[in-house]
Order: sequence, then C-alpha cells, then structure tokens
Amino acid sequence: MGVRDLLEEAAQAAIEVVRENTAIASELTGTRNPFGDKTLVLDRRAEEAIIEVIRSWSVPTAILSEEAGIILSEEEPEYLAVIDPIDGSANLERRIPLCSVGIALVPYSDRMSMHDVEASLVRSYFTDEVYVAIRGEGAFRNGERVRVREEVPIEEAIISYDTKKRWDREFTDSSIRVLSSVRDMRRSASNLLDLCWVAGGSLDAMVDLRNILPIVHIMGTHIVLEAGGTVVGVDGKTLDLEISMTNRMSFVAASGPRLAEDIRQRFVGVA
Repeated sequence: MGVRDLLEEAAQAAIEVVRENTAIASELTGTRNPFGDKTLVLDRRAEEAIIEVIRSWSVPTAILSEEAGIILSEEEPEYLAVIDPIDGSANLERRIPLCSVGIALVPYSDRMSMHDVEASLVRSYFTDEVYVAIRGEGAFRNGERVRVREEVPIEEAIISYDTKKRWDREFTDSSIRVLSSVRDMRRSASNLLDLCWVAGGSLDAMVDLRNILPIVHIMGTHIVLEAGGTVVGVDGKTLDLEISMTNRMSFVAASGPRLAEDIRQRFVGVA
C-alpha cells in the first residue's frame, strides 16, 4: 500500500465511524486532549479507526494525534503520521456539516519540520471534498489538480479569519485593521477546510495569527503550498516549525506573497 492509498483508507475509516454515529455527536468523554480541548466521543472513535489502519500498514510508523498525543511504534519508525481526527468538533457537536479529518505523513527523523511533510489528506465529513497533496507533485481535489486563486489586492480579497480567542485590546485592534482592509470574510470553523479552500481557489487567504493552533494542522498548510500558495508567520518569514507537541501554528496562508505580507502588516500594525 502506497502513502496515498494509506491516507485514503485511514480517512475512510474515520468517515464511516462518524457518519454511522451522528446520534452521539454531542457526547463528551469527560477528558481533555493534550492540547487542552474537550474531547468528543467521536473524536476518540475516529482517531482509533485511523490508528488501526495505520497500524496495519507494513511500514513502521509513529503517530502524533490531537487526541492521543504521541504514540511510538514498536520498531524504528520510517514515518510519523500526524492526525487531526475531527477538525471542527464544535460544528459536529451542533450538527453543522462543516468538519474534516486530516492526516499527514512525514519521513521520520530526530528533527522533523513542516517542510518535511511528504503527503497530506484532508477530507470533509459531510461534503464531497477530498484534498490530497504529495510533495513536489501538487495538490488535488477529488482527483483533479487545483491551484490557488490568482493573487488580488487586499481590498479585493475574501479571506478566512479565525476569531476564536479572547478579544483583548491588542487582538481587537489587529483584527479590525485586517478585516476592514479586505473585501469580506468567510469562516467554516474547520481550519483545515478553510486552508483547502485557499488551495482550491475559493478563498484568497486563511489567517490564523492567534498563536494557539496545534501543530496537527500541518496537512492544511502543506496542501496550500503544493497548490502554489504562500504560508508565512507573524514575522513575515516562510513558516517552517519543528513538529512538536509544544509548538503552535500562527500564520497567513495566501494565494501569493504580496497578499500575505499586506495582511500580515495590517495585523502587526505597520501598514
């Protein structure tokens, strides 16, 4: 089984678990995951289904998952599988059909970073969208090659902007500067879906500069990059964090570098 087949089979296992058990969508386990978020019963079950498929693969693979944390393989691993079993859990809990599963494979080493990702998949649970990216081969939606939208001036851009944060004075001022500069804002509340919509040309950018997003969302930024987009941090440099439980993602993912920089400058207050 190749890496693409593995990702697709693992995602399908999660899809089946969630779709067959929507009646318990709001049930909680009573625990929190390693990143501090409350865990849905379906978060745990979807994760278990994915891990079972990965464990059946002939290639030794370690796992980093949003719910279970780090799981080492019995043999020396050749890959690290990064898993977000349900991105958009609050949507699922409220029966909003916008949530996704994300899986990335990274060749294993002592120090792995975002740019080491070899293959990524994001699949929507309830809409007909499957995004796959292979390093150096591009990004695909439902099997067809996709590219980011042609770069537009910031005042014409329609962006996703993550607002889930305490709105203190600094974040409020930064958000007003960004949102008052763009044409409009959309947000699915599944950051992986929003990143894929940037990759596929539906959105011009996805902005998450809260510095709290878990590293398990790297499959989304990888898909944007393979679709020809740009991903920068708050410092304006290309984002390439070490894959670590302690690291948090904070970025502007955009159709091009000029738009990314214009958004970033408004957030930090230099434009």
